[in-house]
Amino acid sequence: MRKSILLALLLLYPLYAKMIDAIAIIVNNEPITLYEIEQTKKSLGIPTQQAVQLLIRKKIELAQIKKLGIDVSDFELQEAIDNYAKQKGLDIFTLRELLEKKGVAWEEYKQSFKEQLLRKKLYEKIAKSARHPSQEQLKEYYDTHPDEFMVPKSVVVTKYISPSKELLMQITQNPLYEPQNAMLLQKGEEEIELDKVNPQFAAMLSQLKEGEFSQILPLQDRFLLLYVKKRKGLHKIPFEEAKGYILQRLASQTSSKSVKEYFDKLQASAKIKIIRLPKE
Repeated sequence: MRKSILLALLLLYPLYAKMIDAIAIIVNNEPITLYEIEQTKKSLGIPTQQAVQLLIRKKIELAQIKKLGIDVSDFELQEAIDNYAKQKGLDIFTLRELLEKKGVAWEEYKQSFKEQLLRKKLYEKIAKSARHPSQEQLKEYYDTHPDEFMVPKSVVVTKYISPSKELLMQITQNPLYEPQNAMLLQKGEEEIELDKVNPQFAAMLSQLKEGEFSQILPLQDRFLLLYVKKRKGLHKIPFEEAKGYILQRLASQTSSKSVKEYFDKLQASAKIKIIRLPKE
């Protein structure tokens, strides 16, 4: 009996494997398999239809990347992965080791990272083709968003300094959190005059509202977190000084819209043939 069951399973396995590798959708002559859909569903925890839309979009993106001659060199890829590892407080060897412990093959990870860089270059290229906001649009934004241009002369903050980024992340969730080891956290209050600090740092602080935390910032071998207690000496930035900021904000909104419209048109004109879909 056991032998007959085993034999039946062995006979069915090639059929199962064939179904998994079967073509489910064809997008402009490029296939998407059932296996790809199932893997996307599993890895992202999303339903079939969402996985299908993601894979169709990916095929269209890769076709445009090829058509426009967009590429990422080995040097660019290595540098980008190095920078990503540093942001995580790791070196590239430790990153590789951690990924392989999770069952992620290094070459597959590099390929996925490269695809992300290629898509980023594609989006930037599309965004550059978008029209720049006019002077009237800049002024309209300035007049209709007055709160964004009210900046303080100084900010009273609570400073948190720690060698542990995770500890500071816990504080952002619970400001009353105190670590068991008091040596892991330095805490103090300070009033920062924005015209006396680094302009980038001042710009970041000026955008924070009372009761908000800053992002966690690197501080040599430690990390810094700021909590805004009070904004003092509020005044409105003149329009001419605010134009650069407004241009950046509107350009970001325009580029997102341009990318969406660009791919909506491509998808609408794409030849998409659905052959079969996996069951939910």
